[in-house]
Amino acid sequence: MALQIDTGVAATATMSALIRAKDWSKTSLGDPAYWPSSLKLVVKLLLASGFPMAVRWGPDFVLIYNDGYRPILGDKHPRALGLPFREVWPEVQAELEGLHESILSGERSAFFQEDLLLKIQRHGCEWEDARFTISYSPIPDDSSATGVGGVLITVVETTSRVMMEEALRKSEERYRSAMHLGRIGSWEVDFATGTRTWTSEGMLLFGIDLPNGLGQVGGPFDEFHQAMYPEDRHLLHDYHAATDSQDSFAAEYRIVKSDGQICWLAGYGRVLDRQANGKARRLLNVATDVTERKAAEAHQRFLLQELSHRSKNLLTIVQSIASQSLRNSKDQKDFQNRFNGRLQGLAASNELLARGDWRGSSLRDLIQFQLAPFIDVSSRRLEIGGPEVSLAAHASQAIGLALHELATNAVKYGALSSPQGRLSVLWSVDQEPCAGSLKLDWHECGGPPVRQPKDTGFGHVVIKNMIEQSVGGNVEMDFAEQGLRWSLRAPAGIIVQ
Repeated sequence: MALQIDTGVAATATMSALIRAKDWSKTSLGDPAYWPSSLKLVVKLLLASGFPMAVRWGPDFVLIYNDGYRPILGDKHPRALGLPFREVWPEVQAELEGLHESILSGERSAFFQEDLLLKIQRHGCEWEDARFTISYSPIPDDSSATGVGGVLITVVETTSRVMMEEALRKSEERYRSAMHLGRIGSWEVDFATGTRTWTSEGMLLFGIDLPNGLGQVGGPFDEFHQAMYPEDRHLLHDYHAATDSQDSFAAEYRIVKSDGQICWLAGYGRVLDRQANGKARRLLNVATDVTERKAAEAHQRFLLQELSHRSKNLLTIVQSIASQSLRNSKDQKDFQNRFNGRLQGLAASNELLARGDWRGSSLRDLIQFQLAPFIDVSSRRLEIGGPEVSLAAHASQAIGLALHELATNAVKYGALSSPQGRLSVLWSVDQEPCAGSLKLDWHECGGPPVRQPKDTGFGHVVIKNMIEQSVGGNVEMDFAEQGLRWSLRAPAGIIVQ
């Protein structure tokens, strides 16, 4: 026998028709004529409601529901009408069966939970994670031993909302992470109320901490004005004035944090709202820390200036080498040999300096670099020794040229021209009388007898006059018959730490 219910509500006609047409005698509920009055009343109530509602009645929790509940069932509708709960939702028995039974037995009065997560199958075999805000209430029934005949379910599916909130949360996390990693902060200015509202990232960027991020525009407590580098504070007035005629503008300025750290910020401002007189009312600002970029730009300018300076110095040295080599050469081939050799000596010093980013070079390495073309630096004929000393760039170039000239002369006329000849290059750093001064000694022996040269060519200029001028030191030369002795005493200023 069909249930005779007339709600008079057109919106629920579909489920009303299905319920009326259902042969309930084939279900555990039996003929609707003998249903308890409380069940009939609740069915009328849920069919009259546009809110998703359902009844699970009796020990089998037979399901009756309204049109609002249909989307929750998915493909389970309309087969679910009149079936026991365990047949309609077998996949959620572990989570909900005990709850239903406790309400039916009277052990529990009601149940409510927001955004309950359930793993369900309502579209074929496809599993999905769905969330529901649900309320389970006991339905009184005098004919039941426990006084409860079933459970009234009111439910709202919140899957879409929770997913959107989760997506929004992740988006905000990514935004916060990007702002943090990019050292980007923002704040909003309201000129009408004279307030400035900071984000947490903005306060972190400026090194300030304000309750609720609320600050002041203008006056003695303007935190933005106080944070700006004193020489840049005039820019704040310029930026505010720009808002009267521009909807957006770029800004670059320095700030001083509470610990004294000076940072460069690059920002962007945009007018959000204007007053009736056209002046800006609300202004949004963003800024990022560009201190490292500014330091890199300054370093780049320094490098370019240094490159220009060194290039000019190097060109002067090369021109001097060419002029002196030409003046003392017998012919073109002699000039070419002299000039190329001296350029190789200069190049060796510069290569060594380049390895250390032109901050200086090791004296030991410099000696080995300059002598390598003339003698095996591991040979027993050569002695090199002294403490670890690093020379400034200009000193490395000058001493390198001097060593090259000394080695060239030793190969032509001195100790390195004979198999029995020996060479020692030793150095020390004296503490007295001039603290930290460098003493470098070149000593040849075992070669042909040495004579005092009749004239002084470029080699003599390099190993005495030029090096004395370049390093501010003093050179002594002894053309002893047993072998040339050359000594350089230079001030501590040519030594870099």
